[in-house]
Amino acid sequence: MTKYLTITEARQKFLELPNELNEEPIVITKHGKPVMTAISYQQFESLIETLKILSDQPFSKRLDASIAQIEQGNTITWQEAKTQLGL
Repeated sequence: MTKYLTITEARQKFLELPNELNEEPIVITKHGKPVMTAISYQQFESLIETLKILSDQPFSKRLDASIAQIEQGNTITWQEAKTQLGL
C-alpha cells in the first residue's frame, strides 16, 4: 500500500526516509495533494532501465508482437525451443 506523508512530515523524517523506501515509493503531499514522490535509488535505476528498454523502438515492436503471440496461444514448449536452437 502506498504511503503518504505531508511535506512537513517528510522534512521531519528526512533522515529516516531511506529506510522506509525499501519496497514502495512514498507520495509527499502539500495541502492534501500529491506534489512529489520519494523512491529508493534502486527503484530509480530500475525505472530508468525500463524507460531505456521501452524507448528502443525495434525492441518494443518485437515485445508487442511476442505478447500478441502469447495472448493468441501461439507458443512452443521449452523442449521445442531447445530443439530449434540446437541445444
